[in-house]
Amino acid sequence: MKSLLRLLHKYSYVLVFILLETLAVVMLSYRNHYQHSKLLNAAREITGFLNEQVDGTREYLSLRTTNKALVRQNTALRNRLEKAQRQGPPEAYYNPEVARKYHYSAARVVHSTVYKQYNYLTINRGRNQGVERDMGVMSDRGVAGIVLDASANYATVLPVINLDFRLSAKIMRGNYAGILLWSGESPIFATMKEIPHHAEFQKGDTIVTSGYSAIFPEGLPVGTISNYSMEEGNFYEIRVSLFTRFQQLFYVNVIDNFLQDEQRTLEKESQLR
Repeated sequence: MKSLLRLLHKYSYVLVFILLETLAVVMLSYRNHYQHSKLLNAAREITGFLNEQVDGTREYLSLRTTNKALVRQNTALRNRLEKAQRQGPPEAYYNPEVARKYHYSAARVVHSTVYKQYNYLTINRGRNQGVERDMGVMSDRGVAGIVLDASANYATVLPVINLDFRLSAKIMRGNYAGILLWSGESPIFATMKEIPHHAEFQKGDTIVTSGYSAIFPEGLPVGTISNYSMEEGNFYEIRVSLFTRFQQLFYVNVIDNFLQDEQRTLEKESQLR
């Protein structure tokens, strides 16, 4: 209290001056219509500016809640679309597990690295939420990575931007398949190899998942062709601009293939013959 009184006493002349100036402006505006309208307009401008800043701050603070809602909606729509696409014979209508092959569940990225050679992500879903090793992970734009390991409530993800990552992908134009990997140069580009010399494509063509693995469905977006060159052995090396921006990755969907174990067991048995 004493500090406040000392402060008021120290700046008493300034405060009195401001008060008198304010009173003078108010009295002048009431006596003169022109000054009155100018004062009101100035007050509106100031009030509008302040309201705009407050609303902008409130909107920014609510983005996290909005993003969560959008992710939930997006996940629900993906599951509905997957079920509609996988509708089978009449008995499938009575068994949801038969009618659908993939299930999508939303997760939040709680930690990530971007500029290392062996980057990884951590998401806030684990075994308790049904997340297991070798499940696919995608962003709202495209493929993001593969679950590397899971604890009770968290999982680590091997992202596309990791030197150990490999993905079977194809060029949408012509369905030419190859292997997508990361060279470690930039988090926004990957490399696609093993595309034969007779393949027809051009810059800007879309790269999608091939469906040749038990992890990702066919046709998930990966990126677009940025550039390409011919390697030794008459194979193209394609530079792919990734759809997923890992510097801005906060929410993902984990993809569970209900038939993954069956497919892998059959493939292993075939290899042993």
